[in-house]
Amino acid sequence: GDGASPVIPRVPGKVWRSMKGRTWHRGCPVGRPQLRLLRINYWGYDGYRYRGELVAAASVVGQMAGALRDMYDAGLPIRSMVRADRFGWSSRLKGADDYASMAAGNTSAFNCRVVAGTSRLSQHALGRAIDINPVQNPFVTGGRTSPSAGVDYDTPSERKRAAKGVITAGDAVVRAFRKRGWGWGGDWTSMKDYQHFSANGN
Repeated sequence: GDGASPVIPRVPGKVWRSMKGRTWHRGCPVGRPQLRLLRINYWGYDGYRYRGELVAAASVVGQMAGALRDMYDAGLPIRSMVRADRFGWSSRLKGADDYASMAAGNTSAFNCRVVAGTSRLSQHALGRAIDINPVQNPFVTGGRTSPSAGVDYDTPSERKRAAKGVITAGDAVVRAFRKRGWGWGGDWTSMKDYQHFSANGN
């Protein structure tokens, strides 16, 4: 379809079977009835249009689609957008392998996993968060940058000089989510998660 053309069906059986044992497993705080599949067009780094897929909570998926539609309308690029279950299981994260997803520069949303290095569930486990272009927008804390390819974008000065896919304070990506009440990990003080947006700001 023209434009971003978002479609938000219930999670189909084939997708759910792929999610089970990866992005969803026993003990997750939300189940299939609380989740939706989002299919939406986006601009790739190569300037071509692609059709992406995310899974998110039914309660916020419309907001997520709206923000991604704003990005599309502004011509802001996304490197990749496939469901996190495509990257397999991570025993370290007790969910789908977010490390592999980040290393691939993949934009993803629902993933019933813990916050790395803790036993605390991530907002991704509720389907209420999205990570965008993680290589250009890495997680930075205590001298550690994840994914490792993100080291070229882990300081404010480097981020200012960079262009394609980089998210900076007050830019169109941050505004698209902020006007829907979402917070950005780049605003955090004790660490920076430049890729991360969530409905509750955490």
